Amino acid sequence: MPPKQAVLGGRESVKVAVVQISPAYLDPRACVDRACAAIAEAAGNGAELVVFPEVWLAGYPYWTEGWDSPLPQWIDGRVRFHDAAVTVPGAEIDRLCAAARAANAHVVMGMNEMDERPGARTVYNTLLYIGRDGGVLGRHRKLIPTFIERVFWGFGDERDLTVVDTDIGRIGGLICGEHLMTTTRAAMIAQGEHIHVAVFPGAFALHTGPQLEEPDQSGCFWGHFSVRAHAMEAGAFVITGCGLIDDADIPDDFPYKDRMNTRYARGGSCVVTPLGVFLVEPTYGAQILYAELQSAMIKAVKAILDSVGHYARRDVLRLLVNRDGRWTEADQVAAATPLPAFRRGELRRAADTHEVEEITVEEIAASLGRVAP
Repeated sequence: MPPKQAVLGGRESVKVAVVQISPAYLDPRACVDRACAAIAEAAGNGAELVVFPEVWLAGYPYWTEGWDSPLPQWIDGRVRFHDAAVTVPGAEIDRLCAAARAANAHVVMGMNEMDERPGARTVYNTLLYIGRDGGVLGRHRKLIPTFIERVFWGFGDERDLTVVDTDIGRIGGLICGEHLMTTTRAAMIAQGEHIHVAVFPGAFALHTGPQLEEPDQSGCFWGHFSVRAHAMEAGAFVITGCGLIDDADIPDDFPYKDRMNTRYARGGSCVVTPLGVFLVEPTYGAQILYAELQSAMIKAVKAILDSVGHYARRDVLRLLVNRDGRWTEADQVAAATPLPAFRRGELRRAADTHEVEEITVEEIAASLGRVAP
């Protein structure tokens, strides 16, 4: 196996895919069915990395809540939103891991993740990294949900601000508004990303009206600007996944169905080179997008402007990241912090909570390397 510092794992090129199809809204089982089929299709076309948009599993909350929400509507919507969130480990994740293993492809899945601790019901906006061997490589929870999103999701923490080492290079990712957090992006860059995953709920304009978020009609989606900047500043490829919603996939009896701003969720996914130019232009409509990433592009750009090397000027500037109460220089974080291991008692409680056999939960945890000694 090539040394970890080799660009794209020592490969000349890596084929990647972005799955831009509608999820089965708030139906995690049906979502996983579609995901497994898409992973197999993408891998069949040569993709070694398959990316899904923001909270694709099982749907972005495209509705608004407040103190004036009609109570029965609010309760029904909230219960469905919580019931559709998945846990790590869990049955849905186990199936995705099996699909990645069968396809021999790495997968990055945007999902609504339920806090796995007993009694907790906080949902996080999460990117989950799954390796081609079917193991969970790590996760990233959105550090701070944007605007009204704080009604729906909890806050991530410093443990998830990391990249993962793979045989196709170092992969990191951020979620939507995190790309406007300058120091957050700098922390990802400092850790030597080769491939950056950027996910959004769609491609939208904030300046047109009459709604706050409107479909981007003129190429002014700020997400496209920010990922191009990140690509050039990092000297990395950016794989951008923008959400797409088919209203037919929203259950007719969902209480907010007629009040959801899904008009801008029509795609807009793209792939950006380390020079900040599009390798795949923003693309709309249901499809799987493909791109061939060339390691020579990273090497050529780094020869001009190496933001992690000679352009970092560590004698002048330092970026510190809080790691377990210690302030650590961002470039000294080697790889993703492993997900916590579970003790037998925790596995037993998880089995009771989900009404499954304890041995099943133990086997899933063991397959992910998350059983405490």
